[in-house]
Amino acid sequence: MVSRLTVSNRQENRKILLDFVRKWGEEHGLSPSRRDTLEQAVSGVFQHLVTHAYGPDQPGSIVVVLEDKGPRLRLMFEDDAPPHNPTGYNAFAPGMAITPNLNSVRGLADGLIYYRTSDQKNRLVVFLTM
Repeated sequence: MVSRLTVSNRQENRKILLDFVRKWGEEHGLSPSRRDTLEQAVSGVFQHLVTHAYGPDQPGSIVVVLEDKGPRLRLMFEDDAPPHNPTGYNAFAPGMAITPNLNSVRGLADGLIYYRTSDQKNRLVVFLTM
């Protein structure tokens, strides 16, 4: 079953998102440690999107989709921020290949895939072992 939530790109929506994820984890019988891992991954990606994908005070929306894929969980984030611009607001520091938030998510995930959709959305898919 697929669960979906859309929030605006504001820090105060982090709690709404984490409540949604916590409830999903409980409903799907995830152990407390797996729920904690899921919440850390969600928090890391959300923080990255809010602080690096959008410019200051730039409005936007973030869609989060959770899908049970048997032994794995598919966590998908889709946002309407501009594509990554190496010289713009969302540029990484010199020599930095990935932000600290995404680096921590990469350590939790079985797989992490980013692509730009044909309708000009950014999509980040994270696979976690349940």
